[in-house]
Amino acid sequence: MTYPDHKELDTQAASFFQGGHMQDTIASCQKILARDPENFAATHLVGKAAKQLGQHMLAESFFRAALVIKPNSVEALSDLGLALMSQGKLDESLSYHLQALGHATDSPETHFNISTVLFDLGRMQESLQHCRATLSLLPASVPALVRMGMIHYKLDELHQAQESLNSAFLLAPDDVSVLSLRILIKINIGLPDEALTDVESILSQHPGDPFAVSMRSAIARTQDCSSPKDALYNAGLIDLAESLARDELTAVDSVQNHNFLLKCYLVNSKHSALDFLQECREWSKEHAHEELLPQPKEFKNNRNPDRRLRLGIVGDYFAGVIGAYTLLPFFKLYDRDKLEVYCYNFGPGGEYIQPVVDHYRDISQLSGEDFFKLVRHDVIDIMLDINGRIRTPNYFETLLRQPAPIQINWYNLPGTIGVKAFNYAITDDYCVRDGEESLFVEKVIRMPTGTICAWDMGDPPVVPPPPIKRNGYVTFGCFGDFFKVNETVLNVWADLLGRVPGSRLYLKSNNLRLSAERERVSEFFRQRGISSARLMLEGHSSYNQMRKCYEQVDIALDTFPYSSGSTTINALWQGVPVVAIDGNDWRGRSTAAVLAGCGLERFVANDVAGYIDLACMLAADSAQLLDLRANLGMCFSFSPQSRVGEFARHFEDKLRAIWHDWLNNSH
Repeated sequence: MTYPDHKELDTQAASFFQGGHMQDTIASCQKILARDPENFAATHLVGKAAKQLGQHMLAESFFRAALVIKPNSVEALSDLGLALMSQGKLDESLSYHLQALGHATDSPETHFNISTVLFDLGRMQESLQHCRATLSLLPASVPALVRMGMIHYKLDELHQAQESLNSAFLLAPDDVSVLSLRILIKINIGLPDEALTDVESILSQHPGDPFAVSMRSAIARTQDCSSPKDALYNAGLIDLAESLARDELTAVDSVQNHNFLLKCYLVNSKHSALDFLQECREWSKEHAHEELLPQPKEFKNNRNPDRRLRLGIVGDYFAGVIGAYTLLPFFKLYDRDKLEVYCYNFGPGGEYIQPVVDHYRDISQLSGEDFFKLVRHDVIDIMLDINGRIRTPNYFETLLRQPAPIQINWYNLPGTIGVKAFNYAITDDYCVRDGEESLFVEKVIRMPTGTICAWDMGDPPVVPPPPIKRNGYVTFGCFGDFFKVNETVLNVWADLLGRVPGSRLYLKSNNLRLSAERERVSEFFRQRGISSARLMLEGHSSYNQMRKCYEQVDIALDTFPYSSGSTTINALWQGVPVVAIDGNDWRGRSTAAVLAGCGLERFVANDVAGYIDLACMLAADSAQLLDLRANLGMCFSFSPQSRVGEFARHFEDKLRAIWHDWLNNSH
């Protein structure tokens, strides 16, 4: 920090200031000013002393007075900017800092001050520019490196934030601000266990530090508390999970145990869609009590074929990440003359849902019996269940009693529920093809253009070029749930890395927050000749942070036999091409359906060999990757999956057709 020119100052005033005696400094300077009111140095020093005392308004007045004497003083301009910033007068503060920069363009301190004000104003990109300027002039500035990390963190650019904080850590390994921000970044990037070292470092310096204590508790909550079978399932070790599930089902034939077995059937390549249906029917024999289902004539609904239909939708994630982009846009656009929508919500987000539906019901505190009575009281014609049996919690056991005459499996599972209480399934014409109706208990209703729902994501984001341009190597990635990443998939990815020298694989999934899981996956690849240096393994991040992480991926890889849906859409939205296999049944076709809707069938292989070949060809074509990065978001925005209004009209037509079909067959 530089100080005023003290030549005109009384030696005593300068000594007081340098010794930290601010009141004495002010008294000495006032004596000077009594003799010489135009003394710039004394006027300026009073302002600096007042600022040290936290008297920012007094400091401001003296800095302004100093600038009357010397209007172009860089130090006085900067100090006035700081005094104004301390009072929250950010726009005015910025003005004075910019004036200072005009007189000292190479001042790292001035660039840093401007970056700080812009950060507080929320103008992150501009703040970033001035922070970079600071570091170009003063590369070892720890405050600037911390500020750079904070900016990237605010922009959800976790990897860039981590890079800045690691540089700061090398310079100041005990700095609490550095350690604190590193903790936040590691937790948000999905590596909470790696943050623990920094937490303990803070606590060693400041025992009981509230932030460090709270972070230690937060990290403890991320540790795995799953049952053995859940842990195996979440790790993609489905054969082992299924073996445990069968043992537990043999011991206790409960709904919960049987549901878990069905989860294993869904994602196990050893089971077909027909196997899944047959196991669903076994479940029904044990738990569904289908002999007690009401007959159509028992329902008192008005049977006018063309009247406004009462449509119920039950679930707990209407306002979640996916629901906000799919369900809420539909609620805003459905035809109120054709549908009267009742939303039965047992999750968060009521404040968003209630204004856009006809009737909002918070059922989070209702028993199954009370929910049943409410649906009957509302005289619902058609009930859509977006949770199904497997997503928990749910009201599935209540729906098994069929409170509504028509119950439809839609949205969460593009296959069969396998119980007769659900008499229709709405899927799409790509995932369920002609001749595959026998894989369903329900009557199959197909939405056109491979679109089981539509997304309203706004305008495509502006994304940077693919990372191959800066790295010189290609990075494959998959951000899907790890239960889909079985050992067959991992083997294929290991083969792919072997085919593409120098390539990397970036896996991001909640299960990888666990160090033991990261080590297991790393060891799997090591045994196949792929070093851990070629892997990026991370746990869960927030939705916006996750989307930013796609900036580290050149090519996304779909899973099989259970394909991704929203994961694929997020990748395309960020300009990342996705390579997939056209599955043997509905479980493996979701990504292919999205790609086909975007006119990207060329990225859909018929088998594993074709899948690897497609990924290799893309990896060798950096020009195509550059073009795709710039255009895929727009491509998706013009696809059927993005046309919410068109989807709403088709969906209304299908619901009307279902109503007519039920009327014709409900005698």
